[in-house]
Amino acid sequence: MRSQTSSVPNDLLIFDAHCDTVHDLVDPSIDFRKRTQGHLDLKRCQKGGLKAQIFALYVNPVYAPHRSLKKALMLYQTLEKKIFSPGYGMKVTSTAEMDQAIRKNKLACWLALEGGHIIENSIDILELFHSLGIRCLTLTHSKNTDWADSSGDSPRWDGLNALGKKIVTHMQELHMVIDVSHVSDKTVESVLDVTSAPIMASHSNARALCDIPRNLPDSLIKEIAKRNGYIGVNFFPVFLKKTIYDQASRNVQKYKQQHQELLRQKPDDPDFISKAESDLFQKYVIGNDHVDVNTLIDHIDHIANVGGVECVGLGSDFDGINSTPTNLPDVSSYPALIEGLSLRGYTTKEIQKIMGLNLYHFLKRFDL
Repeated sequence: MRSQTSSVPNDLLIFDAHCDTVHDLVDPSIDFRKRTQGHLDLKRCQKGGLKAQIFALYVNPVYAPHRSLKKALMLYQTLEKKIFSPGYGMKVTSTAEMDQAIRKNKLACWLALEGGHIIENSIDILELFHSLGIRCLTLTHSKNTDWADSSGDSPRWDGLNALGKKIVTHMQELHMVIDVSHVSDKTVESVLDVTSAPIMASHSNARALCDIPRNLPDSLIKEIAKRNGYIGVNFFPVFLKKTIYDQASRNVQKYKQQHQELLRQKPDDPDFISKAESDLFQKYVIGNDHVDVNTLIDHIDHIANVGGVECVGLGSDFDGINSTPTNLPDVSSYPALIEGLSLRGYTTKEIQKIMGLNLYHFLKRFDL
């Protein structure tokens, strides 16, 4: 591919549904304008044509049930100090504010909570985050919450329990986006039963192509699309190809005993546990096979074929993943994806939808 020489048309909206960049920015030495590591900074956003991004405030479930709120507020403050106050990006809560930010040549920054445990089972805390400009909540992460089942845990509630249904109903009343990435199939089904609102899977792929619980089956792709929902494809090779997932799983087993021995040193220290889990996560990809942009486009193809091209877009998970497709190393490489879509036969209008317009029109439905 000629991605090195390709450029992004200035009028193309590139808008991604999920990144974890704020976690890197907590480090005092990291400047959002430019950095040598990671996937997303201001310079590379400009080079790759990224105009809008949903930033996730992710808190490890080990901080549940009563130590998550403080961590999330500290992440929020990090964004304020490192992106919003210096004027590198603008916090937005509507598509009208997003349009204004882009006209000012600012990165339009939407905010999301990643993990329902962050609200500590409280409607009041949900409303607090809404008042701060948070417009999306991913219902679970890798573990069940006290009210919803995760795809990464053993079933506890058979989807949503009574509190979960109350929270999801209140999110609809607040015009807050319900994000079902990371949740179990039963939880998605419960959400669809409880709410009539469009829902989002911000960073999920197609299970038909990579058969793991973290990805969506065709039946749920169809239901999300039928509700005018949105599915953002995740760039993580482990979620793109089952053989790579299996390789990562073997690495988990390889380092499991060493990891458990480490955790026994400070079993009640969530900061220590979170750091140990992060270190283990970095080992998942050691020796794994590689994929390029075409494997990602296979998932876009499949989701578009099952649910329609209007339901699919970007959900990179940049700065939350420890490997990427070989020719999509960071946000500056979006031209490679655009070119790949073109070579696959997508029209200019379809590429515009996938690269950002679908997510824009999805969020426009939540404008108050």
